[in-house]
Amino acid sequence: MMDTVPYIPENAPFTPSQRAWLNGFLAGLFSSRPVQQATATSATSSSRPAVTILFGSQTGTAEGLAQEAGRRLNQQGFSATVVGMDAYDPARLAEERFLLVITSTYGDGDMPDNAQTFWDFLSSDQAPSLSHVQFSVLALGDSSYPNFCAAGKAFDARLDALGAHRLHPRIDCDVDVEAPFEQWFEGILKALKTATAAESSLQQTA
Repeated sequence: MMDTVPYIPENAPFTPSQRAWLNGFLAGLFSSRPVQQATATSATSSSRPAVTILFGSQTGTAEGLAQEAGRRLNQQGFSATVVGMDAYDPARLAEERFLLVITSTYGDGDMPDNAQTFWDFLSSDQAPSLSHVQFSVLALGDSSYPNFCAAGKAFDARLDALGAHRLHPRIDCDVDVEAPFEQWFEGILKALKTATAAESSLQQTA
């Protein structure tokens, strides 16, 4: 049995949005295995800064983008774990350092099916303070609907309200996700490198 989910490489003859959809489709085929094993590409070395990427996906696009972001971050020296919101244990929020959220909006402003339970927890009084967390949100939507990217905007606002710090401003994607995704990824990559370099410098001088 394979230990990782197969993915469409960057040099394949597809656009980024097509590749994201196909990667989401492939991830769905392997969803019968534990999500941490099926979708995570994490390193065991503690020297690699850990980044958790949560996705809320209805059709697979957000999941595919999350897989793409995780793969690229691993290539850049981070330990990225990609997890569907329905498989994420909220108790882990106390351990998170860098949290990335990629979510679509279902229908006219609703959460994707796999995001609803996690959202219910996050928006409740049980949600912990997240002052130790740095986060960023990539919101997917369709501007033909009045509540454009409502799910992503809700996550962005709630994480901020719980005390988390924005690693990079939220970016909203319309139907064409390619350019906004690239802009968001380049922004978070730069911010992650800056944040981890600063922490490393502080540890060396302590």
